[in-house]
Amino acid sequence: MRSRASVAEPGTKAAGMIGKPGVVALPSIAMIHDLLENIATSHLLTWVTLNIVAPLDRRLMALSNGRLSLTGASTILLITIGARSGAQRRAALPGLFHDGEIVLLASKGGAKTHPAWYHNLLKHPEVEVVKAGERLRYRAEVTEGQRREALWSWMLEQWKGFAAYQEKSKPRVLPVVVLHSID
Repeated sequence: MRSRASVAEPGTKAAGMIGKPGVVALPSIAMIHDLLENIATSHLLTWVTLNIVAPLDRRLMALSNGRLSLTGASTILLITIGARSGAQRRAALPGLFHDGEIVLLASKGGAKTHPAWYHNLLKHPEVEVVKAGERLRYRAEVTEGQRREALWSWMLEQWKGFAAYQEKSKPRVLPVVVLHSID
């Protein structure tokens, strides 16, 4: 019977026991978290998320009135008016709740161009958000200066993978958007 390779932190008791019969060292929570963040920001997973998962999630969220999502509890369904078409557009994306507002990052997975929803809300800043069975109206604000920097720092505390998106998108600075409730 073959045993699987194990991982242990250097300098730990488990590290000194690797290779001994019957001892299996498990990776630390921090190592698992770092691995998952690296996978989540990889080019392949970003492509799969943007081109397969997000369109499916957009449909699922619309059908379930924002109650179900493939991508997690922080996902919102953002409804905008198309900048050029004037038609209603939907985007499923992470919405981070902060001091009663919703904070969005226009990252497009670290692409060199802004996502379509960002262009839409620049032209039509009144948007709707569908989440947990509710459909509420918001006004979008693109943050700048100290406000943007403070929110950017806070966002990195929530998920440091955003930094990888910023690195991939250079020289584009990722817009931080705040949605203010108008209901």
